[in-house]
Amino acid sequence: MKVYLCDKVGFKGIKKSTFSKIGNGVLQQKGQPTAGLAISLFLVDEEEIRAINGTYRGKDKATDVITFRLMDTESGKTLSKENFPLDYDSANGGLYLGEIFICTNVAKNQAVEIGHSMDREIAELFVHGMLHILGHDHEEPAEAQEMKKYEEAMYPLLDKLID
Repeated sequence: MKVYLCDKVGFKGIKKSTFSKIGNGVLQQKGQPTAGLAISLFLVDEEEIRAINGTYRGKDKATDVITFRLMDTESGKTLSKENFPLDYDSANGGLYLGEIFICTNVAKNQAVEIGHSMDREIAELFVHGMLHILGHDHEEPAEAQEMKKYEEAMYPLLDKLID
């Protein structure tokens, strides 16, 4: 999977190649291919994520992660050129799945609260965003439990990739 990284805050932690490995891990866990797919990842400050949260979710507060899913991943179809021919763009990485916005300041505060590194928190938020892109949600308790199961299944990979 190709990750278009737009770092608006000067984050010096996780590299783009590591985000790609994490994204591929989530895709593999969900039985999806890893080639011919692309996403954008934006690392932003509290002001920007608050504005996005207000505009698109009607919530006037900074949050940790916001995801915009562009593909109909709830269909259960394999993410491929054959299943989504009108959405396939070989010049731009294949199927463009969506955008993930992570607020590094909120992530930093959460990392301190939880007691792990900021890199680990950002990696976990990226996994969370990827699962949203693949159609998961956590509005209902059963959905939240299923999403948490997939997040926790990614911990061994994160342990290997994040110091």
